Amino acid sequence: MREMPSATRRTVLLGGTAAVCGTLAGCSGQGEGQLSESDPLLTHERWGKGETTLTYRTSGFYTPIAAESDQPAAAPALKRQHEAWAEAHPEYRIAVEYPAFGQWKDDLVLDASQGNPPDGSTVDSSWVADFYEYLQPLNDYVDDIDDFFPFVREATVRDGDLLAAWKYTGCRCLYYRQDIADGEGITPFMFRSEPFDNLPYFWGQGGELVDDEGAPVLDEDGNREAMVNVLSFVEELVDTGVTPQRVANIEDVEDLPREGRNDQLAMFIGNNDLIEREFKNVVEGDGWQRWQVAQIPMKEPDQYATGVGGWTEGAFVEGDDGKAAAMKDFTSKFVEPDAMARYCAATNFLPTRESAYDSEFYG
Repeated sequence: MREMPSATRRTVLLGGTAAVCGTLAGCSGQGEGQLSESDPLLTHERWGKGETTLTYRTSGFYTPIAAESDQPAAAPALKRQHEAWAEAHPEYRIAVEYPAFGQWKDDLVLDASQGNPPDGSTVDSSWVADFYEYLQPLNDYVDDIDDFFPFVREATVRDGDLLAAWKYTGCRCLYYRQDIADGEGITPFMFRSEPFDNLPYFWGQGGELVDDEGAPVLDEDGNREAMVNVLSFVEELVDTGVTPQRVANIEDVEDLPREGRNDQLAMFIGNNDLIEREFKNVVEGDGWQRWQVAQIPMKEPDQYATGVGGWTEGAFVEGDDGKAAAMKDFTSKFVEPDAMARYCAATNFLPTRESAYDSEFYG
């Protein structure tokens, strides 16, 4: 699931620089040389101070440096987590690359297929299946795999091996402002032209796209009727003027919250974390509180559905000791129940394992 803003020029430049530095460091297995005691344990491009370098790709959302973060509220939790890893592995450092989102997956697939992946990477949950043959098992580093929710295990476990650490999830919901719903010049309702904003209407009617074997079943057991109902609903929204035709061109995550902040939009479908990231963090004063959140309205009152996603962490370096052990331990720390609870509490995302909801740091 993509829930990140599009790359900025600065992000791309940083990513390119980190990639070059990481490649050069990886040739010798060493980092940027001996660091002094006065050097910080963590920087935006380097986590840890050891001489042996691990390579890692991620997003600006997940830097532990608040001033550099696209999600500053999460930085303290990540800083605590990464410092604990660095202190436990003083011989290692992580050279961090921040790839542009549009090329991230394709480059990662290419590098993995050519036998030259980074030692670790953040991986969109929707990408995990494309990396099954390259991701390395995390079983020895992650306790109680059965603690993850079934939909998480279904995507990340193969032949008993946990191949990706799914660190959080989120769900689509309805954002609305009752005070401007009837205002002049206000767009009543918008959504992005992507599956998770629209498929809940289909799933809420009991619709299924594929069977248990993955074969398409859109023409079976009322699935076609459910899809026609969804498309007819969208058509009616546009024909009646509730939703403008430009809805077909809405793609970026931040487009609709931006319209909402500018008092141009009354309702939209968005991920549950937007209230923190796109309103509370950027709206002055308590103006963000004018926005309310509700379940996505369905065709019938007894129906409910949403779309879920999130991001995972994976290790590509093979083996059970040395660099492999250090990277797998780093990866596993994202899904330790208390670490997951701290991150989700700071960001309004949802934990992917049951025990995190019982943590003193969640809620």
